[in-house]
Amino acid sequence: MKLSTYEPDALPPGARSLSYGLFCWLNRHTTVLRAIGALLRRWPAIGGRFGVVARASAVKDVLERTRSFSNTAHAANMVSGDYLIGMDPGPTYTADRDLVHERLDALDVPNASDEEARKRIAILQAGERTFDLIEGYLMWVVFHAMKPLFGSATDAVVAGSTDQSAQGAVDEGLQRQYMLEIRYVAGQLLAGSLATLELRRRAETCGDALQARIDRVTGPIGTAWGIKSASEDIERNAVGLAWISHPVTVQSGALVVQELLGRPKVYDQLWLRARSLGDRVWIDADFRRDVRDHVLELMRFRPIFPLLARDVPRDTELQTGARQNAKCPGGGKISLLSVAALFDPSAVPDSGRFCPNRNWGKEDPLRYLMFGYGYRQCPARDHAVDILTSALIGLLTLPRLQLARGEGKAITYDGPLMLSMRMRIT
Repeated sequence: MKLSTYEPDALPPGARSLSYGLFCWLNRHTTVLRAIGALLRRWPAIGGRFGVVARASAVKDVLERTRSFSNTAHAANMVSGDYLIGMDPGPTYTADRDLVHERLDALDVPNASDEEARKRIAILQAGERTFDLIEGYLMWVVFHAMKPLFGSATDAVVAGSTDQSAQGAVDEGLQRQYMLEIRYVAGQLLAGSLATLELRRRAETCGDALQARIDRVTGPIGTAWGIKSASEDIERNAVGLAWISHPVTVQSGALVVQELLGRPKVYDQLWLRARSLGDRVWIDADFRRDVRDHVLELMRFRPIFPLLARDVPRDTELQTGARQNAKCPGGGKISLLSVAALFDPSAVPDSGRFCPNRNWGKEDPLRYLMFGYGYRQCPARDHAVDILTSALIGLLTLPRLQLARGEGKAITYDGPLMLSMRMRIT
């Protein structure tokens, strides 16, 4: 079952562009991946032959066997250096994960994201009837919810300077520059070595800039975090927290809104409930819980990582769900159709139906598969869902929304990432 491996720089430009284009297209058309996944669930032996798994049980098994199926498959994506997502288990991973949990515990996400969402909604209501969902709304809500990750060092990180006068001059322009920088770094997370050379080099340039920015302010970050670790430990985790936490959450929010607007009846039901609540929309616990359930269901239909890869460091076997396990020679890779696992009818009742209030029962952990599974699941899972819940509540307080299709493309892409998503208030 060993898959071919290659150095992307050695690929002919045409072949590289074709493979990258196909990857981006599949990421935008998850229904195609779901259809492929349905076939592989029906005949798992075929998937095993080509190193692809689609059944929920098989995907969960791979994600729980971290020493047999390694996260080092992300190495090609890590243009800004090592971080948890691409590490094998070990002392460094454990120490870094503990530090990340400490930083996440410093967040007050519901209140911070609510506050910024209300602020941005007020700005949108007072402005023009069209706006960019990503640059005019989502990236600000996420940024302010995540600001406490760096505590008192936040302005130093954004300014890239320990100079107090420079930090005092941090305005929305500098903040926007910082957020764009980390967005281009995070874009590499989706495609990694499949990306064209032009896009890879841009990601590397932004990655170098981010590394330099953090390297200049490791002192203030260490003070803010209350730790005395080596500067390289502080730098590694600060860089990782910057380029993972913000852009991935922003992209997930855009995908949630895109999927919601594609379901007019679902959108109308939520919008009418928000209007009936008036100012109580922000404090009504039942409504917030229902919006959160909708966010998770929308993410199930349009996850940011519908495809995942894992390295196979040593000879092992893969439980595909077929009668016999698939042999996995060391040195190869396997692919996980995570979006197909989320639609596996053997694990998800009535999986093809949009049902935010579905009873997942013992499979409730599978509901969060877009964040990983088991011990290696994203530690900021609940924070991300809370931020997206606040952001969506804010959008539901606006007059009706629709994609601004009459002014060119409503959605523009930069590889697998949404670059902009133009909205119209009607």
